[in-house]
Amino acid sequence: MHLLHKYDCRASFPGLQLFRRDPDRWVAVPAVPGAFVVNVGDLFHILTNGRFHSVYHRAVVNRDLDRISLGYFLGPPPHAKVAPLREAVPPGRRPAYRAVTWPEYMGVRKKAFTTGASALKMVAADDDADRPLVSS
Repeated sequence: MHLLHKYDCRASFPGLQLFRRDPDRWVAVPAVPGAFVVNVGDLFHILTNGRFHSVYHRAVVNRDLDRISLGYFLGPPPHAKVAPLREAVPPGRRPAYRAVTWPEYMGVRKKAFTTGASALKMVAADDDADRPLVSS
């Protein structure tokens, strides 16, 4: 999850862009004074069974204004399994993603980055009858 607080809007220059598909393009996120922008990552995408989509984003440099950005990456404990929450899977359906640990996901993410593949597609559940259906 990525939180961005726009505390100073002396300039209305957005510094965050999101990638949109069909057609592929970068879209500027408007700078709204006092607003928080929340970008959801892949693990939250998995937890919600795809209800909340992870966001491919980037920061854009402004040559006229300074900005301070601080990145902090945090994951669950190494042994914890991250899987779709029961409440996020509709009754009678199977989870869209398999359970992964943080170290396993980071390995998948690295492989996806080096091959151009999608990390989420790499942890998608197989469409097999062995996975239990979620009951209501």
